[in-house]
Amino acid sequence: MKNITSFLLVVYLTSTGMMGQGKAKSNIDCNTIFICIKEEDYTALFSNSFVKDTLFVSKENTTKTSTDEYTGKYFIGEFATIEFLLPSRNNKFGDHLNDIGIEFKSRKIGVLDSIKDINSKVEIEKVYIESDTEKHLWYDALKLKENKTNLEFSILEYSAEELKMLGFTDDEIKKSISPTDFNKIVYGNHKYPRKFKSIKSIELEVNEPGLNYLKQVASTSDFRINKKFIQCNDFRIYYKLKKKLAQTVLKHIEIDLTENLPQKSINISSSIKLLVSNKTAQIEFL
Repeated sequence: MKNITSFLLVVYLTSTGMMGQGKAKSNIDCNTIFICIKEEDYTALFSNSFVKDTLFVSKENTTKTSTDEYTGKYFIGEFATIEFLLPSRNNKFGDHLNDIGIEFKSRKIGVLDSIKDINSKVEIEKVYIESDTEKHLWYDALKLKENKTNLEFSILEYSAEELKMLGFTDDEIKKSISPTDFNKIVYGNHKYPRKFKSIKSIELEVNEPGLNYLKQVASTSDFRINKKFIQCNDFRIYYKLKKKLAQTVLKHIEIDLTENLPQKSINISSSIKLLVSNKTAQIEFL
């Protein structure tokens, strides 16, 4: 996992004194999109004050787990996070240029086991977070066993130990908790201080292996799928088949904002552009 959303937002809000985020509804929600980008794009991410201080809670952080150690820059929202990574020699997923990760979070402990019990093509990995003084089970991650593309889906499920550390009671841990209720428990009544609410959609260009992977993921996770998009609750993944592509390409990330904003167009770098219009914004990868 290349995700540390709740931890980073708690740290931010504490440090600023604000401590505060067709089918039936799924028990999972889009939580994080990550992408490995070029160094010059990574360096430019926080250079625009509107991007850094108005739209997003912006943080750079290094995370050490039992399976990986990585540094990323984060655009943290009320209900989701966008993460940018640099290429690394660690040779884990997310360390290679143009690796794309889509992470969902379960609303209740046990969702991953229920998926795994009826599907032999998936596996669950336990990830422990580590520091110089402690180690505890952070989350379980469910993924397809076989994946030879640069796109990876995973469903994360926080451990009971992690949820207790975030302020959950024993009764709350047993319940299905929506993203809104999750934030109420973790952040109380403190208002999210920026404008990025949630991830609305992304657009991908895929080759044949990429399309096959998307179909497998949709089938495994019981997502809605048609010829144009995959959907989980209010989040959509639009895709276009381009057979000659060497790998999957992320074209844009569309986000919902907490309020209407004036129309803007910002060149974050030569390869990344931000468009703002009313209550949505779009990060384009050129």
